[in-house]
Amino acid sequence: MDGALRPARLGLLAAGAAVCGAALAGQLAGAGSNAVDTAALTAPLAVGYAAMGALVLAGRPGHPVGRLMFAAGATAGLATVAASWLTVAPLAWLAQWTWWPPLGLAFLALLVFPDGRLPTPRWRPVAVTVAAATALAAVALAVAALDHPRDLLTDVVDLTPRARLLIRLAAVAGLAAALGWVATVFSLWRRWRQANGDVRRQLACLVPAGLLILLGLGIDIAGLPGGWPLIGGSVPAAMAVAVLRHRLYGVDQAVGRATVWLVMTVLVVSGYTLLVLALDTAMRPGADMAVPVAAALAVALGFEPLRRAVQHGVNRLLYGDRDDPYEVLSRLGGAFAQVVAPDALLPQLAGVIAQSLRVPYVAVDLPDAAAGRPRRVAEHGTPADAETFPMPLRGDTVGWLVVAVRGPDDRFTGRERRLLADLACQAAVAVEATRLVRDLQQSRERLVMAREEERRRLRRDLHDGLGPALTGMAIQLRAARKRLTGAPTAAATLDTLGVDLRDCTIQMRQLVDELRPPVLDQGLAGALRTVCDRFDGSPMRVEFDIDNNLDDLPAAVEVAMFRIVSEALANAARHARAGTCRVTIRRDRALTADIADDGIGMTGGVSGVGLDSMRERAAELGGECRIGDAAPGVVVHVTLPVPLAAVHR
Repeated sequence: MDGALRPARLGLLAAGAAVCGAALAGQLAGAGSNAVDTAALTAPLAVGYAAMGALVLAGRPGHPVGRLMFAAGATAGLATVAASWLTVAPLAWLAQWTWWPPLGLAFLALLVFPDGRLPTPRWRPVAVTVAAATALAAVALAVAALDHPRDLLTDVVDLTPRARLLIRLAAVAGLAAALGWVATVFSLWRRWRQANGDVRRQLACLVPAGLLILLGLGIDIAGLPGGWPLIGGSVPAAMAVAVLRHRLYGVDQAVGRATVWLVMTVLVVSGYTLLVLALDTAMRPGADMAVPVAAALAVALGFEPLRRAVQHGVNRLLYGDRDDPYEVLSRLGGAFAQVVAPDALLPQLAGVIAQSLRVPYVAVDLPDAAAGRPRRVAEHGTPADAETFPMPLRGDTVGWLVVAVRGPDDRFTGRERRLLADLACQAAVAVEATRLVRDLQQSRERLVMAREEERRRLRRDLHDGLGPALTGMAIQLRAARKRLTGAPTAAATLDTLGVDLRDCTIQMRQLVDELRPPVLDQGLAGALRTVCDRFDGSPMRVEFDIDNNLDDLPAAVEVAMFRIVSEALANAARHARAGTCRVTIRRDRALTADIADDGIGMTGGVSGVGLDSMRERAAELGGECRIGDAAPGVVVHVTLPVPLAAVHR
């Protein structure tokens, strides 16, 4: 395909060189009293828009955005050449109106960016307005210029009646087009607010560009300098960032070197032209040959440093920080330092590598003995052809770093492979840290579960075994005391034993109650209903709802949920001044609870002994407790994992 397209590309380059040569020749020849000023308005549009259109079409032939941008640049190039040869009547006529269509084409490109389609059908009137107003104004100016081919808009002249009428018509059409331009920028902003992912980042580049082009038009209308460079450079520059940095249209690999040489060509030609004009003005009384020689020498000396700077900038857009491994490793370390949740460490690692190296996809695979194949635990981007790099640690492979190549026919260079191998070593440390944290959390959960189960067993044994035994002993002791007569010393001893036995029974019952809330003996559902009934009444009404049964839950889950709900109800009653509090309990693969009140909200912040206790109880079991404002009041959302054995009972 590249071979088939090469003649077309060579033709475009030849056409571009011919346009630049024709414009430069006209400028040097001074073909018109205001040639430089007039051409300076359209030259930025010609260079920026044509280059951006060619860039898009190189990756997506026939794409509407590329076609519109290239058409805008080509029309602006024609206007530049025409403005450089105002002494030629047909070209002077073209210069009077060809400067206008590129503006409308540019805003149409913005309206259909990035996929070439309108955001929604309701934006079709805006597109029709911009297109029709642009065409109407161009036709009106072109017909009016038939009467004034050289001075319609460049000099104050006595216009013919037809020209005056057509200019008024063009002004009305221009106002309608301007309204469409404002609506186009609004559509970019609206789509940016509603989008996410890469599309949001791509549109984020275009929103300020749309505002800058409107600002440039306002500056030009006000008669101030600097408006047209903003108009000509803002949109192509923003699109270039969206295309290259965010991998739009798949042109990053196809136009890497082409972008460098395109930028270099534009800079060199522009620099050479400016130097020639400046030196020609400064040295006009002297020899003519000194001007081009000095300009050529200055361009030659600055070419290589400028090429390196441009190459470095393009490489950063296309390949990220691959040429600066320290920056990649530093960014990775900074990302690790900001991660709070252990489960977010590996996804953060994948995201940092993908963004730092501009690759479309990064994933982390870990061994899974049960499945017999690696298990993907984190990923970032869209899956594509990828290469795998092992993660070594203490002589073993703890996982694999999967990194997608940037294009279907692309391969990583040796330098990139070494960098990715180093990143895999860093990832191995992250994997091991994640595993240790997860193992520690699981051990903590098992300890809490075992502690509560042992407490439930002890309470049951004490309540059902030792309690009745002590009661029976007390009964027998009272019976023996009644039968004993005539032995005051023995009777006193039995009375003392009876008192001690009662004290032991009271202490045993207190111990039993401290091991586990007694109300949980009726089950979690009954316990929660009891605590809700306790808070229900004046001034707060409590609504209680259970979805699914709560039988056969682990003791630790029952205690944690009971304590959290009790604390949430107490906070709602004491601090929130709530009128209603609704408690909803659901059980599926996890046990969840929502405690929502209609009180005054989190006026005192989100910290406190009670709130911290609720979070800690949930975290002990690997769950979470989120507390936040609602409309109105506060909602407490609790999620506690339920072991699979309890789920399938």
